[in-house]
Amino acid sequence: MARHTLLLSAIAQCAALNPAIKLAGKGMALLGPVFTLENKLQAAALGAIGGVDADDVKQEIAEDIKAPCVIYTYGLSPFSTEAVALLESKGANFEVRELGPEWFLLGPRASVKRAELEAMTGQSSLPHVFIGGEHIGGLATGPGIATLDEDGELDGLLASAGATQSAATGGGGKLFGTF
Repeated sequence: MARHTLLLSAIAQCAALNPAIKLAGKGMALLGPVFTLENKLQAAALGAIGGVDADDVKQEIAEDIKAPCVIYTYGLSPFSTEAVALLESKGANFEVRELGPEWFLLGPRASVKRAELEAMTGQSSLPHVFIGGEHIGGLATGPGIATLDEDGELDGLLASAGATQSAATGGGGKLFGTF
C-alpha cells in the first residue's frame, strides 16, 4: 500500500501547476484591453476576408459546449498546455478544440471563434474551459481550473458534469487501469 501512496504522491507533484505559468496567467489579465482590441480587429479583418458567418460560429460553439468538458486552446500556449495537463491529471474526459498554434497564426474562422468566445465570456485569452456547459475561465483566470483545483472544487465540477473516468465508466475508472 505504501508503494501506491508514494506513486500517487509522485504523480500529484508532476501534475502540480507551474507557479511561473500561474503568475504569468494572472499578470496577463493586465493586458486584457490590448488583447480585446486586437481580437476584435483580427476577427473583423480575417472574418470579412474569409466570408465567415458569425452566427454559424456561435452555433458551433453552442454545440461544442454541450460536451461535459471542452477546452479551447492554442497549440503553442504554455497556459493551454498546463490546463490540458491539469485536466489529464484529474482523469477528466474532455474535448480539445485547438483554434490554432497561437493567436497571431489564426485563420478567418478561428479568429471569429476567438472573438465570439470573448463576447460570450468576457475573457480575451485562451484557454477557455467549459464544464457542464458553464464557462469556468482559463487556467488561472475567471476563476480558472487551477484555482478551482486548489480550492478542492474541480473534481466535483467534473464529476457533476459527467466528465470523469468514473462517470464515463459507471464508477469503474482506475488510475492507469491498475489502482
